[in-house]
Order: sequence, then C-alpha cells, then structure tokens
Amino acid sequence: MKNQSPAHDAPLAAEFKKRFLLLMTLIHVFGGVFLFFALFIILSRPFPGDYAAVFLALRHLPDFLVPVLTYAGLACVLLVSMATTVLCIYTLHKIAGPLYRMERVIESYLDGEAVKPAFFRDGDQVKVLASSFNGFIGCLREDRQKWLGIMGHAERLCFQDRATCRSEMEKALAELEILLAKYR
Repeated sequence: MKNQSPAHDAPLAAEFKKRFLLLMTLIHVFGGVFLFFALFIILSRPFPGDYAAVFLALRHLPDFLVPVLTYAGLACVLLVSMATTVLCIYTLHKIAGPLYRMERVIESYLDGEAVKPAFFRDGDQVKVLASSFNGFIGCLREDRQKWLGIMGHAERLCFQDRATCRSEMEKALAELEILLAKYR
C-alpha cells in the first residue's frame, strides 16, 4: 500500500472549500439582488403631480416604508437562510454519508463478518479517505492471509511429535508477534 501524505489531500480540501464558499457567496449575492429589486419595484413609484400630494406622500412615507422594509428584509433573510440550509444539508450529506458507510463496514467487521471495502457514491467529498480506508482493508486482508498461513503451517507440523509441535508453535507465535507489532 502506498502512503498518501496529507499534502495529497490538501488540493481536494481546498477545492471543496472554494466551491462551498463560492456557493455561499452566490446565495448571498442572489439574496442582495432579490432585496434590491424588491425594494426598487416597491419604491420606484412616481409621486403624485402637485405639491400638496407630494408633501402628503412624503409625510406618510415612514408609515409605508417600515412594513415594506421589514417584509422585504425578512423575505431576503428567509430566502438566504433557506438556500444556505439546503446547501449545508447537501454538503453534510456528501461528507457524513461516506463516514456513516465506513462506520457500518467497521461495525460489521467487529461483529465477525468478513472484511469488506467501503464503496462511495459519485460526488462524495471524502474519496481520499475512502481509498486510504480500502487500502488499509487490503493490507489487513493480506496480513490476515499471512497469519493464517503461518498458523496453518505450524498446525500441519503438529501432527508429528510433541517437541516439533511445540517448537513450530513457538516459531509461529514469534512470527505473528513480529507481524502484529505494526498494529500497536
């Protein structure tokens, strides 16, 4: 198994961060544009023609502006919040889903089932983790085959006399101790 350094993961993490921040920026820009156009449409009405009507309209403008600004701001905040929530749930799904599947694979292994690699969907964000995990599973399988081979060889020699059995088992245990040392 080839070792992958943390530097190998950095471009993927940086790409993910850039894409996430770009989407968040676009959501907020869209919210600002929505607010601008909503206020522009509502506030761009022309004033009535004569001086008295304009004066009366300006005098009652605060009564009109407070609810308009409140509702427009609330609509903008709700729109941006909902879009941000959807983006965060989607992103969490792309990160937490693979971790959940890896957890299920580990739990099935601990329950005594065969060691299986974890499979991931297209678009999941932890592909490097998946390939490292599956590489670890491959090494674990290879090591397990070595362990079984060592113990199988020692057991075959146990059918001879007692002294041979004892010496072969001691050799097998010494080899297993060396092989298992990397898992400490």
